[in-house]
Amino acid sequence: MNSCLASDLQKYNKKNLPCRSNLLMMILLRRKLSVLLFLLFLSVTSEAQFWKEDSWIGRCNQQLVDVIMEDLFTPPVASRVQVYPNIAAYEVLCFKYKEMHTMAGQLNGLTRMWPPADKIDISLAAMIAFNTVARKLVYSEYLIDSFQKKEIDNWMRLNKNDQAVLNSSMNYGRTSGDHIILWMKKDNYDHTRTLMRYVVVDSASAWQPTSPEYGNAIEPNWPLIRSFLFDSSSRIHVRPPTPFSEDKNSNFYKGAMEVYLSAKKKDTVQHRIALFWDCNPNITKSAGHMTYFVHKISPAGHWIRLTGQALNNTHASEMKRCQTYLLVSLSLFEGFHSCWIDKYNYNKIRPETYINRLIDPTYRPFIETPPFPEYPSGHSVVSGCASTILTGMVKQPYTFIDSSEMYINLPPRRFRSFKNAADEASISRFYGGIHFREALDNGLEQGRKIGAYILQKIKLTN
Repeated sequence: MNSCLASDLQKYNKKNLPCRSNLLMMILLRRKLSVLLFLLFLSVTSEAQFWKEDSWIGRCNQQLVDVIMEDLFTPPVASRVQVYPNIAAYEVLCFKYKEMHTMAGQLNGLTRMWPPADKIDISLAAMIAFNTVARKLVYSEYLIDSFQKKEIDNWMRLNKNDQAVLNSSMNYGRTSGDHIILWMKKDNYDHTRTLMRYVVVDSASAWQPTSPEYGNAIEPNWPLIRSFLFDSSSRIHVRPPTPFSEDKNSNFYKGAMEVYLSAKKKDTVQHRIALFWDCNPNITKSAGHMTYFVHKISPAGHWIRLTGQALNNTHASEMKRCQTYLLVSLSLFEGFHSCWIDKYNYNKIRPETYINRLIDPTYRPFIETPPFPEYPSGHSVVSGCASTILTGMVKQPYTFIDSSEMYINLPPRRFRSFKNAADEASISRFYGGIHFREALDNGLEQGRKIGAYILQKIKLTN
């Protein structure tokens, strides 16, 4: 009896195996469908949170950093590309948060926008204004257009395809962006594109083109660009450098020997730091008979990424995010502007040129020497600026892990503070063999003074 039952069950199971398989597949499909619906819910919730937590300004800035890297702008130009869109977004958002104080009357030549007359989503309009200005400043407009389309699609899905509000918001955002563009066109940038290139000075102490490209000095006319905050009487200058000398007993020669002996050590930790903060938008690589170029973020782009990371980590509000991006981008621009004035004023020789001439003709720095005068260090100045702003805008103490360079396979680095990061960014130029130490120390000092001035000068709230 039992054996017969077992036999019948076995036959039944074999006979109905396809049915059981189908049942199992249905159960699995239901489970998969449940998981997919849950993930879709999370996706929609996540997108909704983007607008609820107002991180659109962070995505805009990140996208702009990527476009700047794609379009290969020089560091000073990159800082200009980054600041104007942030001013546009900030000025629009002033109509949403009445406590926000306009930059009109605070930044040289900027006038107030007209308030919106129609029903709009001011955050969306601010995003449109940001991208309208950004699009005018870059070559790869299609990247800005593609990014904006995705943002608008997300907004439409979360706002029940409200076409009327979308249209009025886009119109106001574009009009606001045009307001900033008209003001921007008066900053003398276009005129500097028409001026003569730098002429190398025949002097032992002056900057000379360096290997491997021996390129001409970039942006020699940048001092003619309009500052947002300063004039000739209020400008914050760097301390004068050590007087040039070829005497082996001079402080200048000793400074060059310090760079040279540091390079001879081939310290792995120092080289890692030099690579992490290299931030050279375009470096030359050679492999056999082939030469190619590697695009990297600029120093301004690195600090913009750190800004976004800090704002996300501290769950900053929309208003706080826009205020912080505004001040950081403003400080980066003013840092480069002041630095470039001093660079071409002192026109100081690079360590590579001095060491090749007087110490070792085979010397090459660990990282590529950028093509412009040495003093002060631009990375030191802007790091001093940005770190001072972030220390003032982000709740302290704040420790963080910087993963900005993972896109080129460089591991993250941990920092105790923004000041700690700025100090390392600065000394990295000495480790890389492209700056004398005093250009770093005095550059940091100059940058921190500019950052402190901006925090004191700019009124963010009424």
